[in-house]
Amino acid sequence: MKKADRLNKLEMSKIRMTSKKMDAIEASGQKIIRFTYGEPNFNTPDYIKEAAKKAIDENHTKYTDYTGSPAFQAAVAAKYERENGLKFKPSQVISTHGGAQAAYLVLTTFLNPGDEVIIPNPMYNIYRIIGEICGATVKEYKLKEENGFQIDLKEMESLITDKTKMIVICSPSNPIGSVLTDENLEGLGELVKDKDLIICSDEMYERLTYDGVQASSPAKFDTMRDKTIIINGFSKAFAMTGWRIGYVITPEEWFEPLYLHTGHQVSGMADFIIEACTVALNDEPKYGTIEKMRAEFDERRKFLVKEINSMKHFSCLNPVGAFYIFMNIKKTGMTSDEFCDWIVENYGVAMITGSCFGSEGEGFVRISYASSMEDCKAAMEILHKADEDLTAQGK
Repeated sequence: MKKADRLNKLEMSKIRMTSKKMDAIEASGQKIIRFTYGEPNFNTPDYIKEAAKKAIDENHTKYTDYTGSPAFQAAVAAKYERENGLKFKPSQVISTHGGAQAAYLVLTTFLNPGDEVIIPNPMYNIYRIIGEICGATVKEYKLKEENGFQIDLKEMESLITDKTKMIVICSPSNPIGSVLTDENLEGLGELVKDKDLIICSDEMYERLTYDGVQASSPAKFDTMRDKTIIINGFSKAFAMTGWRIGYVITPEEWFEPLYLHTGHQVSGMADFIIEACTVALNDEPKYGTIEKMRAEFDERRKFLVKEINSMKHFSCLNPVGAFYIFMNIKKTGMTSDEFCDWIVENYGVAMITGSCFGSEGEGFVRISYASSMEDCKAAMEILHKADEDLTAQGK
């Protein structure tokens, strides 16, 4: 039986493939320091776990509405007003099975064959894959190191046509760690203010920013407020990757198709998880667990940036969001794939090849400092040794 044509371009995630390769290497007895997964090394905060246990004891184990619950919707709306200065009605919120299903929901709800969707390059590759599954034409705008990984507005203008249905942005960025400036977003807003299109804004890392930088949602700007669908969740800032819950915030006019469609995809989230996430949103200001984790990420970030930029063959811009460093390895003379194979096979440090995030990722590797500070220090000692070895080889 032949699979559906829409899956012809579907490939296994290179990040998952790398992880399986590391598992095999470790099974052979070699120690690996992993900078691969975007998964915090922290445990889910106790007050959230206790809320889930309490919800189970209180029999929150039945079907839920596709929105989650009225309390969950209200908690999301309150969070965005409190932390982001944006007012939404609770009725604009829909729960999702993590950020990945949120992305799948948004793109498959609106993209038809022949439509155009414009995505960042580099970018976490699910958006390209989902766009292709929809039969849409996927176009890319380049995020370049020499431009501070900001949107080139002239390039963006050249990509937008009458067929453009959606533009995807991700700020803070996975894999880059960059944050789009208000000036850059204002410029994007001017380009699209008279266009009939959707801005899909992936804001999964918006709580994890540094150096006094804040990540603005495009919904902050009048030119994009009624065009923006926000994707957010709990995996990164709350260390809840395995809980698999996220949400979308949508303009009211698009609520019904998203609501109906998600019902046929996942039929709602687990009730006790919805209860725990409602507590997480409402009570986090009291416990301050996000700030504690963010401060530790910041310490690792500063350490890694200093160490990387002290070497001959490696460099990086200072990332101000998420927990990733996009390290430039062009001076090694290797491709990103070659470098990742070389560094893990010879030195036991695993990184993610930049090329898996798009053509603009060639010459870079992604380092996730969601790993511990102990691992960060050990890896930098090894990277210094690799740097010296490259010099000895005449590179």
